[in-house]
Amino acid sequence: MSRWFKEPLIHFLLLGGLIFLFYNSVAGKGSAVDEIFISRGQQENLLNTFTRTWQRPPTPQEFQGLLQDYIRQEIAYRESRNMGLDQDDIVIRRRLRQKLELLVEEVASLAPPSDEQLQVYLDDHAQEFMIDPHLSLRQIYFSTDRRGANADKDAMELLGRISTAGPEGRFEDFGDPIPLPANIQDMREGEIARLFGTVFTDELKGLEAGKWSGPIASGFGIHLVFIEERVEGRVPELVEVRDAVQREWTSQRSKKSVDGLYERLAQNYTIEVEPLVDANAMDKP
Repeated sequence: MSRWFKEPLIHFLLLGGLIFLFYNSVAGKGSAVDEIFISRGQQENLLNTFTRTWQRPPTPQEFQGLLQDYIRQEIAYRESRNMGLDQDDIVIRRRLRQKLELLVEEVASLAPPSDEQLQVYLDDHAQEFMIDPHLSLRQIYFSTDRRGANADKDAMELLGRISTAGPEGRFEDFGDPIPLPANIQDMREGEIARLFGTVFTDELKGLEAGKWSGPIASGFGIHLVFIEERVEGRVPELVEVRDAVQREWTSQRSKKSVDGLYERLAQNYTIEVEPLVDANAMDKP
């Protein structure tokens, strides 16, 4: 007998029988037929969703398929709920929470912000929207792998020759090859840092424009640098970053709306959290 109970088919039949008995017990509690009414608005929603997804309206056959799928979904939802399958299910709990929060966020986004509200947000979060300094420069590279301790000395010697000959010569030819640009035009400081490293861009801040300077270090080696133009960083005008400010403003308002909802709803409950560990026991050795 014990061998039969180990068979998967027996398990399947037993489980099916239990579900059948449970369904009959639930269905027998009421004799009225539960109605499924599909309104015109629900049908239009099915049509619009299909059209947005496929960029065309459904054919009559496709629409009948949409209706059948909707009806099956509704039947499955009601029967699962009647059977208690929605209880203590973490996946369903999460989906219901997501749906509630999405609804609150959609309501919060209905009223677009005014320019005055966006300007206040920009003023309060200026650092998040700062425009990086822009630089145009030339650089000569001296490889410490190739030249060793002479890299710094060779850079200083070339800098002396430049001081005598003037800054306009093709001095980059005296450096070593590197897979990075020798001439950079109107590039954001952050982009330069991604190429050469933050050590390099930090040292650029103290250099005078219009003259060769250095040597300064990077993660690659030693450089001489000629800064042609430096445009300092600044807080942008609202018209320059309006879309970005509005996205952040909307995101923050949605978060505040969800937080406020939970604060109000929590007042309807007495919330008690049982301690996991006895606080007094934690002081004992």
